[in-house]
This record gives sequence, structure tokens and C-alpha cells, in this order.
Amino acid sequence: MKIIYEDLPVIHDSGEILEDSTDWRTFKLKADSVSYAFQSAAYNKMATSFLKRSESISSCGSTLAFAVSSTGEKRLYQAFFCKDRMCPSCQKRRSLVVFHQVKDVCLSLQAEYKSTRYLLLTLTVPNVTAADLPDEIKKMNKAWASLSRKVEFKKSIWGWFKALEITHNKRANTYHPHFHILLAVPAEYFKGKNYITQPRWLELWQIAMKNDYITQVDVRRVKPNPKRSGSTIEAAAAEVGKYATKPSDYITKISNDRYVADPKVVGELAEILKFKRLIAFGGRMKEHYQKLSLSDVDSENIDLINVSGESDQVDAVVLQMYRWNIGLKQYIS
Repeated sequence: MKIIYEDLPVIHDSGEILEDSTDWRTFKLKADSVSYAFQSAAYNKMATSFLKRSESISSCGSTLAFAVSSTGEKRLYQAFFCKDRMCPSCQKRRSLVVFHQVKDVCLSLQAEYKSTRYLLLTLTVPNVTAADLPDEIKKMNKAWASLSRKVEFKKSIWGWFKALEITHNKRANTYHPHFHILLAVPAEYFKGKNYITQPRWLELWQIAMKNDYITQVDVRRVKPNPKRSGSTIEAAAAEVGKYATKPSDYITKISNDRYVADPKVVGELAEILKFKRLIAFGGRMKEHYQKLSLSDVDSENIDLINVSGESDQVDAVVLQMYRWNIGLKQYIS
């Protein structure tokens, strides 16, 4: 729910540099590098759509408005986000939405089925070229649909959340698509006859993909991360609360205020991810996702400002505006 702060004074043109728990400056610098990469990709491919995306990403997050408390605590109140799938800022915002949605679904499921436990399943395929990647993703989605309909699966698994991730191998110039899947199971799963071993998961995935060259499937029980505070549910959500691409795969840091994105990889991934559904819920987890009436993260209408977990109302005394200064490469009020 959007929080409205009425009749608050607005601060701008104070010359203050933005300081916040989120490193907005770095995200903006990375977004600008992707914008430039889209320009280069547009000229190479003669793609006017890339020029439009370049302009949109360049404008992303240019102005940020925060509700600020008397102690300096900030909450993002207004901003323009381009929502482009290749924009590092918007990727981060979407991943936060995914994290909180998965956490909320797990909490809702846990409230109804207290014995729920979680597994993290990673399903991989051999690396493929950019030309073969779209078909490989289609095969993977079809294979997962087939696997999750199996009686053996349904007897063991209460619900699931699936997220696609694609990494890029710079040396071989190939792509590695894989699924991060969170599985909800009953506590007795680990000692019962319906337990699925790692070799069996591999066999099931090979059969579903019709590919004996697949050699790796990872499955493990989700436990709290000792290096982080939080419950098992938060640990589970953190494992799958990621976005489809890693900006580090195509963005290189040159200096503290300069990043360069690879136009070729940006262009290829932009085309490949277009109109793709990147996440999905199934089984009891889908039932609770629908019960909570959560937003579609893949939608262009997704709210990236009022991210759950960030949007708690603060006792704000002012609204402070920050604008991106191209010359100084800083957000200045």
C-alpha cells in the first residue's frame, strides 16, 4: 500500500549528497553503462527499440524523493523506475519484491502447515550459445512442467517456487541457464518413503529434458545462514530472491565512478529475456500466493517504489528531493 505524507515541507537545492543504506549512486552508474551499451547495440543491429530502451534506462532513477524522519531515517517515497529487465537498479528492486513475496508466501504456508520444511533445488543444463538459448529455455520450462506433474513429485512436494537465472561465460561466450527452485515439503519427508535422493533428482531431470549429458543437479535442505540474522524462511527466500541475470556478467568496473557494459551481451540478453516469464509458483505455494493477492513481478506494472519490507511508514518531518548530477556523478539535494 502506498504511503502518503501530506503537508510536509519539501527540501531541495540544499547541496547535500545523498546518503542511504542503498547505494543508489553505484546502481545509477551501472544503469548508465547499460544505457550506453544499448546505444552501441542499437547501431550494430539497427534496432530502434534499443535506442528507446537506452533513453529509458538513462532516465531511470534520475530523481529520488525520500520521506525523512527527525533522526535522518529515510524511506523512498517517489521515483521513476524504467522497469527494463536489463537495468541494474530495476533488477535489484524486482529481486527485493521477489524476496518479500517468497517470504510472505512461506510464512502464510507455515501458518497453515506448521511442519513445512524447505529444500533448494538447482537444475542445470550444459552451456549453450546465444542462438540456442531461447529454445533451451523453452525446453527447460516444458521439462519442469512435466517433472512437476509426476506422481512421484506430487507425493513428495507440497509446493514450489521457480526462478530462472542465466549466467554468461566470457571465455567461451556461452550462456548457462538454470533454475533455482524452492521446494516446500512436510517434516516427515526426510525420513519417509517419498524422499527423493540427489541421484534420483538428476535422473528425473535427465528424463524430463531428454538429455543424458546433464551431469549436475544440486539439492539441499535450507537452513538459517549463520552469517546472517533471520529465520529459515528468510534464508529460503534469500536463496531464490534473485533476478534472471547477474549484472557482473556484463558490467565491468573501470574506476570508482566508471562502469562499462558489454553491448553484445546486453543486446543478446535483452532479446532473449523479452516477454519471458522468469518466476512461477506451484502447488500449495501458488495457492498462498493467490490467497495473498500478490503482484505479478514479471509485469511492467509492478510497483518498485513501495517494496514490501521497505515501505513501513516513518515518522517523517520532511520530504527531501535528490537529483542525479551528471558532472559530479552524485545524487544532490
